Amino acid sequence: MSFLPAISIIALLAMLPVLISLRASMVEGGTDFAAACAVAAAATLFLMLSEIPALRPLSLIGIVFLIGACLFVLSGFHRALGVLRPMSTPLVAAASISAVVVLIAAFGPHSATLHALSAVGIAAAFVLIIAVCSQHRRAAPGPIERLCVIGCAAIGCSALIAVTIFSPIAHGTAETPLASASWDFACVVLRYFYLPVLFLGVILMIQNRVITDLKSAIARDELTGALSRRALLDLGQRALAVGFARQRPVTFLLLDLDYFKQINDRYGHAVGDTALGHFAGTVAACLGGRGTLGRIGGEEFGIVLPNHSEDAAFAVAEEIGRTVRDTPIGRFDRPIRLTVSIGLAEAEPGDTISDIMIRADMALYDAKADGRDRCTIAGRFQPEASARALAAAAAQMRAADHRNLEPQLLRGTG
Repeated sequence: MSFLPAISIIALLAMLPVLISLRASMVEGGTDFAAACAVAAAATLFLMLSEIPALRPLSLIGIVFLIGACLFVLSGFHRALGVLRPMSTPLVAAASISAVVVLIAAFGPHSATLHALSAVGIAAAFVLIIAVCSQHRRAAPGPIERLCVIGCAAIGCSALIAVTIFSPIAHGTAETPLASASWDFACVVLRYFYLPVLFLGVILMIQNRVITDLKSAIARDELTGALSRRALLDLGQRALAVGFARQRPVTFLLLDLDYFKQINDRYGHAVGDTALGHFAGTVAACLGGRGTLGRIGGEEFGIVLPNHSEDAAFAVAEEIGRTVRDTPIGRFDRPIRLTVSIGLAEAEPGDTISDIMIRADMALYDAKADGRDRCTIAGRFQPEASARALAAAAAQMRAADHRNLEPQLLRGTG
């Protein structure tokens, strides 16, 4: 009896608890992959025991379990990749099985045929594992990519089943000479290590998806969907590094929703939250792909505008102001008209994102002092300690807006 099946069983059983724990990660297909791993371990055990002459009939049970494990694998990929057409995966699986059957029927279950199937199965497994391990580095896969992944899984599983059924060990003729030791090694690798390596790739895929989802959740403000403060600052610092390296302009817009405290006091915090979400959605739609919006805190938002000079960024800010002004919240008895004050600062050599934010904060204070609902461009100076203190005072003054000022309401509405 060979020790290779025992290694395969140990590897599968070691990965089974991980797959079971990842089943609760809200990634589709996790249950199918866990079931496939358990069934594959049982199949390998039956096939190992069938090498004992008295227990050779167990090979049939092992092959049935192996087929079941492969079906669970295909079902897992079908769910994990979000294949929209229900019949796509069964058709791909049927096509791969038919190709293997035709190949065996044409050339017979000889060593050369099994070697060819092993080579094809290993190649498909190699492509499949690379694909599943790199899912987190790309956007959502398209329909063709999904079918390619499922196709590689189906080809690998079909080759595995064929090699397992027709290999000399399955028929108790281990003494059958093989054409080459290297091709024999390929058969062994496919038979005993294809599924363990595949499940390792699946574990990495699920973990990468969970990590990506967590990063995305941390990087996004839950209320508005804009980037969080930390994510915006990190993105702004990277934009500065790229801009300085390529000698391209980078500007920062600091936005403050006017009279937000009065909206909360008059209509309640639920309406205030709705106003923030409405405002963020309006600004994001107006921006398009020109910049990135993030929430600094409260009613303050920031926008990083790469490749925008001061004048170009001012035009964008004016467009944002008009769009916000012309897009009131219309889900209440009287639609609430919003306005925004904007401070603009362009990056200068040696600036950090904090330096630009300080200048934009000073410009925003000027916009508030000039009557709100406008954009002001920061003067070109290097912020020092006194300027930082003044910026902090300006932020406190903006937070203490006059209580007697009310948000503008659309006239003539009921």
